[in-house]
Amino acid sequence: MSHSSPPARPAWDLLEPADVRVGIRPGAAPVVTICGELDIYSAPQLRDELLGVVRRHGPRLSLDLGDVTFLDCAGISVLLATRRRARLEDGWVRISQASSRARRTISLLGLQEVFELSASALREPSA
Repeated sequence: MSHSSPPARPAWDLLEPADVRVGIRPGAAPVVTICGELDIYSAPQLRDELLGVVRRHGPRLSLDLGDVTFLDCAGISVLLATRRRARLEDGWVRISQASSRARRTISLLGLQEVFELSASALREPSA
């Protein structure tokens, strides 16, 4: 009896979007909880989700990035675009919580003040 190995995955299958999840806690300023990897693969989905939140709940958003495990420039670009859209409608986007990885990227880019990210907003992602 011979044991064959499973077929190799095609290269395009390895590039499927990372798992990103968005949850909303409604309120005067809805809290948008974002979990997962915010990268070039998940950015289009995240952009659509956040712009939908602005349309449905208004232009004042508080983002909880406490469970973000990775954040690259594509993810930052989406956050900045969401902020830009909110400001066009006299609103704002703030980051209320951030994982150490998200905070590091935001800090390296000098965007702490842009998102009003305070030192007390640090949270480690849950496993």
